[in-house]
Amino acid sequence: HSAGRQRLVPAFPGPVWTGPRGTPAAFNGLYGYVYDENGKQMQETKAFEANVDYDKEEVLQAGKLMKGHKVVAASGAGTITAHKIDSRLQRKAADNPHAKYNFSAKLKDPTSRGEEYIMFIGVSFDSAQLMSFELGELGEIEMDFTFDDYKYLKSIN
Repeated sequence: HSAGRQRLVPAFPGPVWTGPRGTPAAFNGLYGYVYDENGKQMQETKAFEANVDYDKEEVLQAGKLMKGHKVVAASGAGTITAHKIDSRLQRKAADNPHAKYNFSAKLKDPTSRGEEYIMFIGVSFDSAQLMSFELGELGEIEMDFTFDDYKYLKSIN
């Protein structure tokens, strides 16, 4: 390298945890589970995602060109995708669109470190997918939802 220039080397992030027999510590979604309001595992669940989005206000600060930001509210939303084996999930949304449920989701891969277990409080579906199919394809439903709150029951440290 040329004189006067420094080469930037990224800092080493620390030890990388590996599972039994040196397997990578990344969690395998095969070990993700969703439970309904009665604690019954929803075996048909294929994919689950839940996010918290933050509403922010800009904050102007004297003497600073860059604007600051302050979180003023938050909202929770997600999607559940399931193999079509019955009408249970769609009926929850269609029969009582005002109902709210407490669902929980767990990710517990036996080859990784720990487990993550979160309860989603006040789950409300955005719509009711009454029917969906495609010739030659396995049946699947996808339903978006919002939630009012969440609680970590277990987390990975």
